[in-house]
Amino acid sequence: MKKDLVIGIGVGIPVIIIMILIGGGGHTSLDFENEQAIIEEPKQVEETEPTEFSQYCEGIELCITGIVTKIVDGNTIHVDGQSVRFALVTAPKSIGEESRNFIQTICPVGTEVLIDEESRRIVDVNFNIIGVVYCNGMNLSQELLDSGLGNFEKRFCNSSKFAGDSWALKYGC
Repeated sequence: MKKDLVIGIGVGIPVIIIMILIGGGGHTSLDFENEQAIIEEPKQVEETEPTEFSQYCEGIELCITGIVTKIVDGNTIHVDGQSVRFALVTAPKSIGEESRNFIQTICPVGTEVLIDEESRRIVDVNFNIIGVVYCNGMNLSQELLDSGLGNFEKRFCNSSKFAGDSWALKYGC
């Protein structure tokens, strides 16, 4: 009799545990028939006015905001003291002062900017951040090209994340 009891308990307890796991803890579908599902209404999202920084940054690279602290030349500025070069653009030395003055006019020192950093595998010899700089709602790389004060660097199209952007396509990427 003891042996049968031990076998019964030894087999019975695991069977009960399995039944609880399979059977949902002792509940049957009849337990939930009278329950009503609670469906919440979708929440209204309040729309806000777009700001000059409504642009989003592409990819996983940094998206930096800061203040222009210096205009170095036509295609390089300092943002919070860090050197930033404009992606896909150079400003020739022959018109360097004119391009520098152009950038100073549309994005003066003290202005807040957003930098969409270029791919981190692209490094400039001076270890500048390379990216598209948005200032006062303008893409400074595009503005420099549109004004004729910059040269498009097509040789970087194969490695630039900006190659598919409309302004880069316009200039030959």
